Amino acid sequence: MMGCFRSRRGSWLLALVLLVQVLLVPAAAAGGFPDNPAVVDVTRPPFNAKGDGKTDDTEALQAAMNESVGRNRLLYLPEGTYLVSRTLTWPKRWKDRDNWGFTWLRGQDRERTVLRLRDGCFTNTAKPQAILWCGGFGSADWFHNYVENLTFNVGSGNPGAVGLQFYSNNSGAVRDCRFVAGEGSGWIGMDLAHRDMNGPLLVRNCEVVGFRRGIATGHSVNSQTFEHVRLSRQSEFGFDNAGQTISVRRLVSENAVPAVRTYGAFTLVESTLRGLRGASNAPAVINYNGGRIFVDGVDAPGYRRALADVATPDFAAAFRVQGEDRKGSLGPAVSGYCSHPALSAFAAAGERARIPVKETPESPQDPPAGWADVDRFGADPTGNADSSAAIQAAIDSGAKTVFLPGSYRLLKTVVIRGEVRRVVGLGGSINYGKGLKPDLRLEDGPAPVVHFEHFSNIHGGMEVDTARTLVMRSVSDCTLRFTARAEGGEIFAEDFVTHGLRLRKQRMWARQLNVENEGTHLLNEGGDVWVLGYKTERGGTLLHTRAGGRSEVLGGFSYTTTAGKLAPMFVTEDSGLFALFIEVCYNGDPFAVILRETHGAETREVARSKTSPWFLSGGVPH
Repeated sequence: MMGCFRSRRGSWLLALVLLVQVLLVPAAAAGGFPDNPAVVDVTRPPFNAKGDGKTDDTEALQAAMNESVGRNRLLYLPEGTYLVSRTLTWPKRWKDRDNWGFTWLRGQDRERTVLRLRDGCFTNTAKPQAILWCGGFGSADWFHNYVENLTFNVGSGNPGAVGLQFYSNNSGAVRDCRFVAGEGSGWIGMDLAHRDMNGPLLVRNCEVVGFRRGIATGHSVNSQTFEHVRLSRQSEFGFDNAGQTISVRRLVSENAVPAVRTYGAFTLVESTLRGLRGASNAPAVINYNGGRIFVDGVDAPGYRRALADVATPDFAAAFRVQGEDRKGSLGPAVSGYCSHPALSAFAAAGERARIPVKETPESPQDPPAGWADVDRFGADPTGNADSSAAIQAAIDSGAKTVFLPGSYRLLKTVVIRGEVRRVVGLGGSINYGKGLKPDLRLEDGPAPVVHFEHFSNIHGGMEVDTARTLVMRSVSDCTLRFTARAEGGEIFAEDFVTHGLRLRKQRMWARQLNVENEGTHLLNEGGDVWVLGYKTERGGTLLHTRAGGRSEVLGGFSYTTTAGKLAPMFVTEDSGLFALFIEVCYNGDPFAVILRETHGAETREVARSKTSPWFLSGGVPH
């Protein structure tokens, strides 16, 4: 039978076998996923959580987490209210197994899948406790963690309650979650500052209602990115940042207290901060303690002033500011405000490229009964045996969504073609540590957009041999190579880790992009590149723009670990650059040249100064 799968010749027998394979896939067991041992429904045996809002489900949920964390499984909660009475944890070690991340917790529906804290459990505000603690152990090696489609309700009488303490490195996200606290209950909705070295990570499509502080971030590494976030009814601050590098787009805040308090580095664009009754005595945004901030396209109606930018560590001084202390900060609308001057090799500087922003295309929701589960075609989810032929057969089966629930070994490149428009994993790897290049090749097909989602490592990378739109969502360690046929295509990267990205005449929109390699990290040759939250590691030019390209980086963080003196941080040649970037370097070898800019026959450089780089602009074309 496997020999038959390896053949691409059309025969009625092959067609019949493939049709039977697809039809035998059972109906969805869990939230839009096929029935598979790697999809763990917490209401099924052996865990048997009730979700009835009356039974205490703490033990059942903790048992499910203990058995599943770090195993590239999807922990699924069907609709219901799951009552808990103590903190649920993702342990570092369970029995004889270490946990280095790779955990995905997902509810069926954000509004109707609720983790609710029993009333009167977390009363001590001196020692706040969370409904869910997602790990972190003093090292930036807690990879590929996800919490999605849930409501965290801290109930009543819990003033020391935190909704979620989330931690992930390199890749990881909190998506489509709500955090709710009644009056007088709730310390922090989403706490991302409970451990050092948290990030890079992404928070998207989330809402926080109530709590003293809606979102808390902190420490100096490794950057965090937010998009489409709503905050309301906080009693102290909406978003409180203590030193982290933060990039935010489309924040909506409705509060009588400041929407944002920050020091560190904070980028805020395309946002509305609405001041409610009582806000007329407060600024919408407080930048203090020497923090770096960029604000553009932000409206703050109802506040006394839009932005108070004070150097003192006494943030309360911001409330005493009268009138416009710094040009462009008064509001209520703020456009192009930066706390620090632009660095540029030529005189004309400081203007954004204004690349039109496109939203990441939503994933198509094909019925799970029609998915092609590669294991049912004979693939080995343990990664021991060669699964090339089986995965290719699943792709060629006519299914629009292909499901890879494990980790797989390939001895032959698998071609993504035919009807396939979505390839979904559970955080597993392809050819981890093996030498095949590329693992995957994307070719032409009828679907104009192809989605790849939730893979922790595609070791041999993917060759893109088509101009179809490509979406890479929550994919780590995957090198992309584009052929000439891919020129002019569009790429959406959301929570994506890659190496040596080379773009030629493509347009890319990225949210939480992490590029780690020696040498040039990202080359934009004649295209448009827009990035919200760009984290890099190791030495070499972080972004090279040439051939009339335009590049815009709204919030960046360089963790410079090697060879900072070997290349400029940014290079632009007769092209446009706008970047907000800082650097952390612990090895004494930071970037010596921040910007090398060429116009015509003339090249100039901007050397490192005593202050860290922040606001860069080079020859934005009109």
